[in-house]
Amino acid sequence: TTLQAEFDETIVRERLVARLALCFGIVAVVLVATGLYGTLAYRVRRRTSEFGVRMAMGAQRKNLLWMVIRESLAITAVGAAAGLPLAWFASRTLESLLYGLAPNDLVAFCLGVAGVALVSVAASATPAVRAASTNPMIALRYE
Repeated sequence: TTLQAEFDETIVRERLVARLALCFGIVAVVLVATGLYGTLAYRVRRRTSEFGVRMAMGAQRKNLLWMVIRESLAITAVGAAAGLPLAWFASRTLESLLYGLAPNDLVAFCLGVAGVALVSVAASATPAVRAASTNPMIALRYE
């Protein structure tokens, strides 16, 4: 057998674990985005009359947009505050699977939080635009 075939055979387990971790990561991102989108869409729908009153009183669309995105980032911050200690403890137990990465690598944790924040902003974009485009007359008649 060739040297490349021998090398490929020795890292089959590691490649499988890496692919599984990638798949679980993608599923986690989809679940975070779906859950946050659903929560924010529900909250925006429940607050339609509030947004209508705000628009009728002279609120700018960008202020409503920022208000919904800020709520999304607040939910993300609470989740990150709860999840970072858990991730730190989990990285200690999974240390043998972290190739070329220290178990408490600050850059990896920061990139993870930044990625979740980016997904959070992307998931909140549609409900935020819906809130910002609320017609005051329709919203005031909503309930």
